[in-house]
Amino acid sequence: MADDESPEPSMGFDWIPEVPMLGKIAVMTGIWALIVNVVNIAIGAYAAGQKVVWAGFVSYGNFADNTFTAHNGVEISPGDIVFTIIGVLILAFGILILQRTEEGGVISWFSSFVSPNRWKPLFDFSDGLNVTIGTWLLISGVIFYFAWSIANNTWVDPGIYAVSIPLIGFGTVLPMLEKESENSDE
Repeated sequence: MADDESPEPSMGFDWIPEVPMLGKIAVMTGIWALIVNVVNIAIGAYAAGQKVVWAGFVSYGNFADNTFTAHNGVEISPGDIVFTIIGVLILAFGILILQRTEEGGVISWFSSFVSPNRWKPLFDFSDGLNVTIGTWLLISGVIFYFAWSIANNTWVDPGIYAVSIPLIGFGTVLPMLEKESENSDE
């Protein structure tokens, strides 16, 4: 028989999408889930003295009768274990994507957070107004979420998400719009 042009089966991670933004969102979501779960186990994340029952909270009461319970010291429930596993899986998925899409991998991406170039747009309009406004919105959303959550000891309040998620979302998308307009001008 002549050359068989069929590709060899791959044993790698070819199923992983090469979308850097998806990887960044997954890494940040995984980190957030793990932080909130540690807070929930340690002091309760629902409200002062109340622990989230993840099955009830995530399913709006369909998988559990209640969304919270009294926090009786550090105790790990099966729901905490499942939520931790979900957080780790989301984080690992994001890390796999970033390892494939970012130059230098996930470590390089994390290192960029301490780079002066990352924070230059806060006070420098040379990259465009969208980048500056986006950077301020992103920082404001993250600071607002953590400040409100720490001050009020409620980490899963839908109201805080209604404020912080749009700030973080617009803060992420606005700089992309500036880069898109630069690419379309060329």
